[in-house]
Formats: sequence, structure tokens, C-alpha cells
Amino acid sequence: MPDLIRLTYISKCNFKQTSDASGIEPTVARILLHSRLNNPKKKIGGVLYFGNGYFFQCLEGEADVVNELITKIITDKRHSDVNIRKVMPISRRVFSNWSMKYISLESQVNDLLERHKMKSFNPYKFSEELTEDLIELFVNISDPQSKPDQNYVDQPEAEKGLLQKIKSFFGFSSKSA
Repeated sequence: MPDLIRLTYISKCNFKQTSDASGIEPTVARILLHSRLNNPKKKIGGVLYFGNGYFFQCLEGEADVVNELITKIITDKRHSDVNIRKVMPISRRVFSNWSMKYISLESQVNDLLERHKMKSFNPYKFSEELTEDLIELFVNISDPQSKPDQNYVDQPEAEKGLLQKIKSFFGFSSKSA
């Protein structure tokens, strides 16, 4: 079984922020689209939060693949001051149904910040405890802007379900091998 890791990093945006009708900053929307198209091919999952001009992202996957991706992220001109907050081995993914979960619920993030005596979202000032609490919030939060990926297959049960759909499509019964 390959070595899985979870890597959490933060960075500052290098673009002028605007908003569109969906409420997602257009540059961030393009990053999400790119992530959601490419991450399943590499079996990478995670979560992205963008607030107050800062990115907070958690990536999960095979160590060599995540390391290759963070190398690309570091050179991405859309952000600067990339700071890797934590890299840890994991036995299972917590974002297993997401090629890239996006959190847009600022109110819940702000509530968490207030509990930690912070006035605004600035991940460069986060304690390790706040960073862990934020990841836990992102794991458990249900955001209408972000639903689990229908085609992101990571877990054996999901693979079994996908195999059943394929068999059904081609007219094989669920009892056939």
C-alpha cells in the first residue's frame, strides 16, 4: 500500500480580488475547476478555503504525488509566500470523496476564529491548534457551494458502487462476476 500523506499549506493571493454571481472569486473558481479535473487522475483529494486574500489548503494522496503537486503550487504566480504548515503520514483520507472540497461559509470560519480570539482570517497567525480545528471544521462542514464529487473514486466501497453502475449499464446482473 502506498504511503499516504496530508499536507497543509497557506499562501497569499497575487491577484486583484473580485466576485461573481456564484460568490466564488473567479481566479479561485478557475483553480477549483483545474483541481477537480486533474486531481482524480492523480488520486489527490483535499479542501481549499480562500478568505481575506489568503489560501488555506489541505492535500491528501500518495507522498510522491502530493510532493510533486506542492512543487508546482510553490511556483504558481497566482500566489506567494507559500508556507507548508504540516506534513503528516495518514492511514486513511478524511477528504476521500473530494478531488477538491471548497468551503465558502465565512460565518462558520469566523465563529471558529472568534473562539480562538482572532479577529480576521490570517493563517500566518494561526496556532497549530487552530489549524487542526480548521481542518476538522472543513471535514465536517456541509457547504452548498461544494458537494462530494460524483466521479471521484478513492474508497473500495465507492469502487464497488461504480463497478455495479458499469455492469448495470452494460446489462450484466449484479450477481455476475
